Amino acid sequence: MVNFVILIILHLLGDFYLQTAKLAKCKNAKIDNDCNNCKKCKDKSKLNKQYMFIHMLLYTLPFVLLFFMTGWKSALLAIIGIIVSHGIIDSMACFFNKRTKQTLVFIIDQFLHISILFLIYKMVEFNSIFDKYGLIVKSVLTVALLMIPCSIFINKIFEDLYPETKNKGLFDVGSIIGILERFLVIIFAYFENFPAIAIIITVKTWARTNDLKEPEFRNKYLLGTLASLVLALCSYIIFKLV
Repeated sequence: MVNFVILIILHLLGDFYLQTAKLAKCKNAKIDNDCNNCKKCKDKSKLNKQYMFIHMLLYTLPFVLLFFMTGWKSALLAIIGIIVSHGIIDSMACFFNKRTKQTLVFIIDQFLHISILFLIYKMVEFNSIFDKYGLIVKSVLTVALLMIPCSIFINKIFEDLYPETKNKGLFDVGSIIGILERFLVIIFAYFENFPAIAIIITVKTWARTNDLKEPEFRNKYLLGTLASLVLALCSYIIFKLV
């Protein structure tokens, strides 16, 4: 099971941490005001093959670790299978992103990627070199989930429900507060101090008292806070179950 968790970590590193916001946007051929005079994407194109190729190369880098987890032939075949399947799944995601809700596409996209990794885990014979580091491995998985993947998921929810809202990126003040909030929630949950989680929400609400007078902001605030809280608790459940 440890090796499967490591595969998921490698996937998160390649699909989220090595994929910049610009790369994700250009890969999906999203044309907006930030493109300036760039003409690399056509108006009706579903994806940009150049940026898709760059993403696939970067995505593959973390999976070099497979050569230390199994034999070189198995690792090579696994990497080829991961590259091909990832390219197909991401190309389909780029196509459907312009036809349906991004949140739904994101969930299905990640489910398919993890399903492929599970098949590889079952088909390939891995060594037990990392078995004794189980606690460290699942801790790394939890941290990796809490940061960029959760932030992107919340951003997609907002883009679907509030199309007029401009995505300020993963490192604006709101996203950083959300990341810190999720870390505090999971720390309190780990020590079974669940009442302390209410303090986080209370302090956060107190800080935005004046803004909460506006109905639209109140709805967005509640949505973002609850989404962040649910994702943090889901990450904690995954930590406990792995």
